[in-house]
Amino acid sequence: MGIAYIAGLLEHKGYEVQVIDLLPTRASPETIKCKLDEYQPDIVGITSVTLNYPAASAILRYCKQLNQDLITVIGGPHVTLSAEATLREAPWIDVVVRGEGEMTMLDIASGKALARIPGLAYRENGNVRQTADRPLMPDLDNLPLPARHLFPLARYLALESACGVIAGRGCPFNCIFCVGSRMGGRKVRFREPRLVVDEIEKCLAYGFEEIHVQNDLFTLNHRHLNAFCAEILSRGLEFRWSAFARVDTVNREVLRRMREAGCTGLCFGIESGVQEVLDRIKKKITLEQVRNAVRMANDMGFNVQAAFILGLPGESRETLARTREFAQELGVFYGLHVLAPFPASEVREKASEFGIEILTDDWTKYDANTPVTRTRGAAPEDIISELHRYYIGLRLTQDDLAGLRSDRAAIEKDKRRAPLAWALLKNDVIENTGPVPAISDPLSDLSTRLAAILPYPPKQIENTVLRWWDQGLLESSFNDGCFTWSWK
Repeated sequence: MGIAYIAGLLEHKGYEVQVIDLLPTRASPETIKCKLDEYQPDIVGITSVTLNYPAASAILRYCKQLNQDLITVIGGPHVTLSAEATLREAPWIDVVVRGEGEMTMLDIASGKALARIPGLAYRENGNVRQTADRPLMPDLDNLPLPARHLFPLARYLALESACGVIAGRGCPFNCIFCVGSRMGGRKVRFREPRLVVDEIEKCLAYGFEEIHVQNDLFTLNHRHLNAFCAEILSRGLEFRWSAFARVDTVNREVLRRMREAGCTGLCFGIESGVQEVLDRIKKKITLEQVRNAVRMANDMGFNVQAAFILGLPGESRETLARTREFAQELGVFYGLHVLAPFPASEVREKASEFGIEILTDDWTKYDANTPVTRTRGAAPEDIISELHRYYIGLRLTQDDLAGLRSDRAAIEKDKRRAPLAWALLKNDVIENTGPVPAISDPLSDLSTRLAAILPYPPKQIENTVLRWWDQGLLESSFNDGCFTWSWK
């Protein structure tokens, strides 16, 4: 969404913009090189969080190797909070954008002197210089819509992905492991509900059937939430949507309103099943609030997901077991992440005070699945053991967990269709089939070619290809008696 918003503003201001989306495609140096050779950009920008910063940095390094004259720019929470270190460790990065990137990127594209642009870090005479902080945008409604048309939407539709929408930015809470408020501000800035639903209608027109509201916390302001739901209902829109929530910001009336407006999924950040741990991380919720909120949402037919973090301050073998028992007691799908102390997070800056030992600063290990810390009561081996127990249990109870979802048909559909779509997309299989001789029916010929490559039943492949064609996701060209296929 960050890239889409920046691209939308630049296009709105008359700049030429393209996006290389390396997620639903074969991410390779050749893909990047072909696009750079074809487009010849002046600036290449990329965003990242700590989890994928090493990959983002490597991509910019490759771009710089291809063209030394490119201005390479990186943004996102990781580099915002470690700007100087980023420029010192990555000489191929020219500029770090700190904080919200839209107006800063517009200034860079305009050619304004870097020293006069707030919100930057860059090199000058071998030294790192940081300009003043850029104030957060007070009115998000003034931003043009995200430039979704620059993304390979047909690929996302084939994956039956939800379409992300932002209805506000910021979070008023100060959980010690999170840097959300450092990026979006403590005061939440809400978008006008009417404009958000206008945007959702455009997403639905693209063919998306599900929307994910990507606010850090959507259920904070009930007045705004009710206005959003009322706008959906007044227009008679029918679509599925999901959101992030806190257990202390929902009640039965709020949940009922959301359900009426089509909300089917809620993700609660619970973090631990031990009250003492919750208190230490400043979560400001109670286990009883968790039980009540999850029970209400589950009873009302929501697809509830509960998120936990292993390795928090005060973690021990005992608390790991108590968290597991509490998560299972909730009776909903739950996921486990491993604590990754992000740059400038309170848990990182005050690690010793919290009884945390940070074992490495190698960002490639900060993937939320690898222990990079230890507490006095829990070693990395204890965390790994708990993860193994979780994943074994997940495999053994897969069908039971699927039954907890509010839309069983959607789960079964994803299990049948998404793996096939991903198998085709991740290696650009359709584009690489080459010219397909027109023997009988073009779509049947393509399906036959794909069935010879992929380990899926030929009939499933043929039905899927036909559905994608009917949806307008595939296109073909005819030349010398052959069809060449690609995603639209």
